Amino acid sequence: MKFDDEAQRALDRAWNCKLITVGRKSGELRSVTIWFALDEGDIVLAGGPEGPHWYRNLQACEDVELRIGGFHFHGRATAVTAAREAEAVRACFVERYLAARLSRPFGGYTRSAAVRVAVDRYERAPEL
Repeated sequence: MKFDDEAQRALDRAWNCKLITVGRKSGELRSVTIWFALDEGDIVLAGGPEGPHWYRNLQACEDVELRIGGFHFHGRATAVTAAREAEAVRACFVERYLAARLSRPFGGYTRSAAVRVAVDRYERAPEL
């Protein structure tokens, strides 16, 4: 998806996102704060190779919300299982985050679960 200038600036400035999924067992909303990156108009996520809870939740229900820099992004999350595409997602994190680059020689971001979120819509977060 193409983001307007204000949303793109928010995405470029923010380091973390709040990912909201539906619990695979409870059916309740679950949230976690994690890193994100951008790739070809999608928001990409990566997590431990064992598949963290948020990863398992989105495999059960692909509808997710990401709260980033004053915006709420809604979309469909897809686990990336093809080796070449998963490595491309991990490379986005290595490029964006120094800690990811530094961890690479020690196995970091070499086997991470990779996710691509196709954003359907987004809006500015309501002011409190």
